[in-house]
This record gives sequence, structure tokens and C-alpha cells, in this order.
Amino acid sequence: MITEILVLTYRNLIASIDKVFLIWQIIFPIFYIFISGYAYSALLGNQGIRLGEILVSYPSFLAVGMIGFNVMNSSTVAGSIIWTDKRNGMFQQILVMPFTKEQYIFSNLVTIMLMGLTSALLILIIGLPTILGSAQPTLWSIPYTLYAIIIGSIFFGSFTVIISTRLKSSEGFNVISNGIFLFFAFASTTFYPAEGIPEPLKTAFYMNPLTYIVDITRAGVYAQVSDFVNLEVIIITILALVAFSIAAVSMLRIKV
Repeated sequence: MITEILVLTYRNLIASIDKVFLIWQIIFPIFYIFISGYAYSALLGNQGIRLGEILVSYPSFLAVGMIGFNVMNSSTVAGSIIWTDKRNGMFQQILVMPFTKEQYIFSNLVTIMLMGLTSALLILIIGLPTILGSAQPTLWSIPYTLYAIIIGSIFFGSFTVIISTRLKSSEGFNVISNGIFLFFAFASTTFYPAEGIPEPLKTAFYMNPLTYIVDITRAGVYAQVSDFVNLEVIIITILALVAFSIAAVSMLRIKV
């Protein structure tokens, strides 16, 4: 079981992922952190953004937020892999070989987790000049960031699998997934804090799974774990399990 999943994961990383997409996954956060981050911080002056008991600069706030954003962005790979395989007849060939649909699903999720963890590490390295001085990770808080990346990969990966199995064309998949992810990105705490946001926008923030992923990631990086963050962990875990269950059923019902 594990060997087959690893083989399919290797195949996804080598053959199925667009290299231009991987480059864009790095360039896009750099643009936001060092251009938008410092441009918008000029509007705030020297005023920091409160996170728990500390104040952080806006570029630092944004740099960590881009980790969760990239986890969501990477998840489109799960849907695109399915579409590419179905269009090229590779999906049928894989199932003829000693692989099952369950192994295929898990390999896609492992692929997204690896991409999420790698992109998170790159963003931390790239954004180190902005994060340095504010970040205070501890042995207790670091697992929160790692968990946010993993559970975020599971949720959004499952989400894109559900979309890809329900739509009839890759064009429809791209339009709908990009449109929904645009809402997820800007109606979340990725780019700005929820405090002070007027209703009903604030309610929309906390109906958005990306908000929980970004908040948990920041709590880990800045060591600001609170009871509310623990509640967010529970909520996003439940959402991820539900999404994965629906995605698994959707994949199992695909007719070869």
C-alpha cells in the first residue's frame, strides 16, 4: 500500500506537475511580500498589527499569511492531475496496473503536502528579512504551523478533487476553482486581520477555511497559541475530514 502510494507520488512530482506552475508558486509570494507588503505598510506607518500579545509589521504579517495561501494554491494540482490523466487515458492505465483508486487519491494528497511543505520552507527563507525579529517559534508552537500546512493540503486537495470529479471539462474546473479560490484568498486573514472588519464581512472571514489555516500558521510562527486557535484547529480538522470523505467517495464512483 505505502510503496504504491510513494510510486504514484514520485510519478506525480516528475511527470504530472507543470514546472512553470512551480516557478510561479515562488515568484507570486515574492511579489506580494516585497512589493505589496512594503507598499501597504507605508499606509500603516509605524503601526504594527496585533497578534495575541505581540505587534508585528505588515510585511511580516503578510509573509506568514502567504504560506497558507500557497498551500491553497498548490491544491489545484490535485484536480489538474486528475483531468490530465483522464484526458490522456493515463487514469485507466494506472488502474489496470497494480494500483487502486484509493492509492491514487492518497498519492495526490501526499503530492500536495510535499509541495505545501516545500513552498512553506521557501517562503520562510525568502521572507526571513521581514519575519526576523517578530517570529518567536517554540517547540510547542512549531507543530501548529506544520499541522496547518498538512491539514490545509488535505482540505483544499480534497476540495479540488471534488470539483474535478463533478465537472465535465477542464476549462470549467479552472474557471470555478480559480473563482472560488479568489474568494477564499481575499475574504480571509491572509492579507489583513479580522479585527476591525465590519459585518457581514467578518462573518464571511470565519466561514472561510483559509482563515483557520492562516491563523494557525501564524500562531505557530509567532508562538501565539490561544484557546481560540485551538478551536480553529478543531474546526478545520472536521472540515478536512468531511472534505476528504466526500472526495474519496467521488473518486471511487468515477467510471473507468
